[in-house]
Amino acid sequence: MYKVEVTVDDIGQTEHLHYGKVHCGDAEHVGLGSLTGRAQTMGSCLIFSITNNSIKTSKYNFFTFLPLNLFEQFQRIANAYFLFLLILQLIPQVSSLSWFTTVVPLVLVLTVSGAKDAIDDFNRHKSDNHVNNRPVQVLINGRLKDDKWMNIQVGDIIKLENNNFVTADLLLLSSSEPHSLTYIETAELDGETNLKVKQALTVTAELGENLQKLTDFNGEVKCEAPNNKLDKFTGTLTLHGEKFALDNEKMLLRGCTIRNTEWCFGLVIYAGPDTKLMQNCGKTTFKRTSIDRLMNVLVLVPKFMFYDHSLVEAVKLDDAATHRFFRLLSLCHTVMPEEKKAGNLVYQAQSPDEGALVTAARNFGFVFRARTPETITVVEMGETKVYELLAILDFNNVRKRMSVIVRSPEGDLTLYCKGADTIVYELLDASCESLKEETMEHLNEFAGEGLRTLVVAYKNLQEDYFEEWHKRHHEASTALDEREEKLSELYEEIEKDLMLLGATAIEDKLQDGVPQTIETLAKAHIKIWVLTGDKQETAVNIGYSCNMLHDDMKDVFIIEGHTSEAVLDELRTARKKMNPDSFLDSDEINIKFENPSMKSRILPEEQANGVYGLVINGHSLAYALEGNLELELVRTACMCKVVICCRVTPLQKAQVVELVKKYKKAVTLAIGDGANDVSMIKTAHIGVGISGQEGMQAVLSSDFSFAQFRYLQRLLLVHGRWSYIRMCKFLRYFFYKNFAFTLVHFWYGFFSGFSAQTVYDQWFITLYNLVYTSLPVLGMSLFDQDVDDRWSMQFPHLYEPGQQNLYFNKIEFVKCVLHGIYSSLILFFIPYGAMYDAVRSDGKAIADYQSFALMAQTCLLIVVSVQIGLDTAYWTAVNQFFIWGSLSVYFAIIFTMYSDGMYLIFTASFPFIGTARNTLSQPNVWLAIFLSIILCVLPVVGGRFLKAQLMPTVSDKVLRKIRAAKKRPPPPLPKTRLRRTSTRRSGYAFSHQHGFGALIMSGRNMRPKLPFTTTGTFSPNSEKNKHK
Repeated sequence: MYKVEVTVDDIGQTEHLHYGKVHCGDAEHVGLGSLTGRAQTMGSCLIFSITNNSIKTSKYNFFTFLPLNLFEQFQRIANAYFLFLLILQLIPQVSSLSWFTTVVPLVLVLTVSGAKDAIDDFNRHKSDNHVNNRPVQVLINGRLKDDKWMNIQVGDIIKLENNNFVTADLLLLSSSEPHSLTYIETAELDGETNLKVKQALTVTAELGENLQKLTDFNGEVKCEAPNNKLDKFTGTLTLHGEKFALDNEKMLLRGCTIRNTEWCFGLVIYAGPDTKLMQNCGKTTFKRTSIDRLMNVLVLVPKFMFYDHSLVEAVKLDDAATHRFFRLLSLCHTVMPEEKKAGNLVYQAQSPDEGALVTAARNFGFVFRARTPETITVVEMGETKVYELLAILDFNNVRKRMSVIVRSPEGDLTLYCKGADTIVYELLDASCESLKEETMEHLNEFAGEGLRTLVVAYKNLQEDYFEEWHKRHHEASTALDEREEKLSELYEEIEKDLMLLGATAIEDKLQDGVPQTIETLAKAHIKIWVLTGDKQETAVNIGYSCNMLHDDMKDVFIIEGHTSEAVLDELRTARKKMNPDSFLDSDEINIKFENPSMKSRILPEEQANGVYGLVINGHSLAYALEGNLELELVRTACMCKVVICCRVTPLQKAQVVELVKKYKKAVTLAIGDGANDVSMIKTAHIGVGISGQEGMQAVLSSDFSFAQFRYLQRLLLVHGRWSYIRMCKFLRYFFYKNFAFTLVHFWYGFFSGFSAQTVYDQWFITLYNLVYTSLPVLGMSLFDQDVDDRWSMQFPHLYEPGQQNLYFNKIEFVKCVLHGIYSSLILFFIPYGAMYDAVRSDGKAIADYQSFALMAQTCLLIVVSVQIGLDTAYWTAVNQFFIWGSLSVYFAIIFTMYSDGMYLIFTASFPFIGTARNTLSQPNVWLAIFLSIILCVLPVVGGRFLKAQLMPTVSDKVLRKIRAAKKRPPPPLPKTRLRRTSTRRSGYAFSHQHGFGALIMSGRNMRPKLPFTTTGTFSPNSEKNKHK
C-alpha cells in the first residue's frame, strides 16, 4: 500500500491521506490515495471525498446559466432600473403606461447578451471536455489500462510517452533514458520553448518499466500542500525506513510536454484544481467597462535569415574559412537530435538560439546528425564525419561563452568557441586585429537592426599540451574543494589566443509587426509592461528588438535584490534619480499616504526628468509585491516608459496587473498566448488571447482573441476607438432623446392638473424606443467612424480622448440633461403656442388634445431624427435607410392607426380617429414643426462650431490635419524594419540554467543506439530531409 502525506506549514499539522479530506485548522488538502489500485484504503476513518483530475474553466451549467447570467446582467444599473420600472408599470394605481412598453426592449437586451455569454461558455465547455477526455495509461492492479484524464486520482501511477502532455503534477519514478532522465518543454507553464531535463531518484529509477516492480513498490510521500509556486516543490519519500528528499527537479508539472523521451512513469501528487497550473489560473470575474461603472454611478521564436548570400557561393566553392565557420556551428553546442522518421531530424535545444544556429549550419550543408558521450556525427556536404568529443567547456552566466574540444577524423585537435562578443574579443590572438575591425562594423550593423549578436572563434591545439591540460582538468573536476574556481581557471587558460572566424546575428522573431505595433501603441500614450517567464538577458534582448528599450534612454534600472531591504533601496534609488522632488514632505503622494483617513488610494501621475526603463526579476518582484513595498514599486515603475518583469510566475503576472488596478486610474489590458497567461488575462480589465502553438487556454479565458500580436493595434486604435466613440454617441443620444421625450410630460402636467394623463398616444409611447428611434441609433452604433482605419492607425493620438473619458463622463451627462430639458421646452411650448386658439382654413378649431398630442410627438420624432443625423459622421446606405425608413414607418403607422377603419374594428384601442389627416394637412402645423427643429438644432450646431474653433481638443486638431492630408493621397504604412540607433549589443540567449555539457559528457542522458550508418550520402537539401 502507498501513502501520501501533506504538510501544511503555517499550521504545523500533518495527516495521512487515503482518498480522503484532511482538515488542518482553516486549511485543507483534498484527495490523496493508494498506489496500486483505486478505492483501496487502510481502514482510514477520514471522510471520503475523492479528488479527480477533471478541470472546469466554464462559468455556467444547464441549471445555473439562467440565474447566474441574469444576476450578472442586473448588476448593470440600467437593466435593474428597467426591471424596477416594469414592476411599477404592472401596478395600475402607480403607472398609466402599459407594461409591454418596457418588457419588450428589456427582454431583447437580456436575450442578446445572454446568447453571447452562452456561446462563449459553450466553447469553454468544449475545451474542458477535450482536455478532460484525453487518453492516458494508468497502472491499475498490476496492469496498464487506458483511461481518461478526468478519472486520474492522486496516488495513481501513469505512463507517459514522447510528445504526450503531462496529465497531472507527477513525481517522476522512471524513464526510458539512462539514469531516468526526462526531457520536457514548459511552454504552457512559462512560455519557454527551451528543453529542460528532470531526473528521478535512483531508488525509483531502478523500477524501469517493470509493471510488477511498480505494483509492489511500497513507500510514503510527505509533501507540501497545493500551491502556485512553479519553481519549488518540497517533499520526502520514505522507503524501507530510509527518507529521500524530493524537489522540483523530480516533478513533472501538468502543462509540460514530454520530449525526446520514449516513456516515463510518474506518481500523481496533485490532480485537477490542485495542480500548479490550475492554481495559477485565477478566478473568472465579471468585468465592467468604465462606461458601465459610470452608468452604475449614473501580447519567441528565433528566426535564421540568410543574411549574406555570398556565403552560399562560398560554401559551394569549398572556401576553407567558410567551411570552418559552419563546422563550428554544427559542433559547438549541446543540442540533442531526434529522428522521428528516416531523414526527418528534429533538434531539441536548451535555448531557441542554439537550435537556430544548428539549423543554420544544416541549411548550408553541415548537418549535425547524432551524438554520443564521446562522439559527434556531422554530415558535411553529403560526407559523413565522426568527430571525437574530448571536452565541453560549458556555458554559465559569468563566462558567457562555451567551447568544445574535438578531434577530427584526420586527427586534428581543435577548440571551437562561441560566445558574447565583448567576452570573446578579449580572448583573440593579436593577428586578428584587421578582421576584428571588419567584424566590429558588422556587429554594429546587426545591433542597429535589433539583432542578437554572437562571435565564433577557434584554436588548433598541440597534442602534448592537451594531454597535460586534460589531466589537470580531470583533477579539477573531481576536486572536493573549490571545484568551480579550478575549472574556471583551466577554461581561461586554454581559451586564449583564439582565431576569429566571424559573427552571427539572430532575430527575436516574435511575430510580424511586433516592433511597429509597440511603437504605434506608445505614440497613443499606452504604457506597455512586459511580464515574461524568460530570463533577464533574454527579456532585455526582446525589449531592444521590439524597440521598447533603446540607447537613447537616460537609464535602464535593474532591480535584482535578494532581500526586502535591498529591493526597497534599489527602487528608491531609481525614483530619486527620476524625480528627486518625490521625496519631499510637500509631495502630494507623500501627504496623501501619511493620512490614513483618506479612502482613495489612486495615485496621481508623476513625471520623470527623462526617459527611463525598469527591469525587475521574479525573486525581487516577490519582495516588491509585499504590502510595505508595493507602493514604492508602482510609483517607480509608473515613472518609467517601459517596465520588464522577467522570470515571473503566472500568479505574479496577475499580481502586477492587480497592483496597477489598485493604485492607478487606468484600464489594464493583458495579452498572452499560453496557459501561463490565463491568470493575468482574467485579472485585467480586458483580456486578449493569441491563438498559437501553446494551446487554447489563453483564448478561452479571454475577452478578445486573434492570431497575431500585431492585430492588437487594430483592435485598440481602430475597432476599440470606434467602439468607444459609438458607445459614447449612443449613450449621449439615448439620454437626450429620452429626456426630451419624458420631460414633455412634466411640462404637460402643469396644464393637466398632474392627473398622470400622458401627452402622447399610448401606441407612440410603446413604439418610440422600440421602432421609431431604435434603428437609426443602431445604424450609427454599427457603422459610424470619425475617420477611416488608415487615418486611425496613422494618427495614434486620436486614441487619447478615450483614455481620458472625454466623450462620455459626468459633465457630458449633465450636458445631455440640459440639452434634453431645453429641447423638451421647445417641443412642448411651440406646439402648445401653435395650437392655442388656432383654427383650420375652413374656420373650425383644431385646438384639441389629440391634435396637440400628434403635433408634439411628430415634432419630437423629427427633431431626434435630425439630431442623430448631426451625430452621424460616416454615412452609409444603411444609415440613410434607417433614418428615412423610421420616419416613413412612423407616418405610415399613424395614418393607419388613426384611420376610420381601425377605429371601427378596435374602437377602444385606437381613439385618435382622423387626427392625422386633419392635423397634418394644416400649413401652420408644419411651420411649427419646422420652427421646433430650427430652435432645437441651432444651439447644437453653433456650440459645436465655436468649441472646435476656440477650444479645440486633441481630436479636433488631428481631424484638421486629416482633412488637410485628404487633399493628397495618404502615404502607405511603413513596411521596412525599424532601426534603432544603438551601440553594439551582445546578448546570446543560452539556456536559463547551467548548460548540458557535463550531462552530455557523463553519458547519463544517452542510451545505446545503433551507430549511424556511414554508407551512402545524406543530402540536407532534398525534399525528404529539409528541416521543418
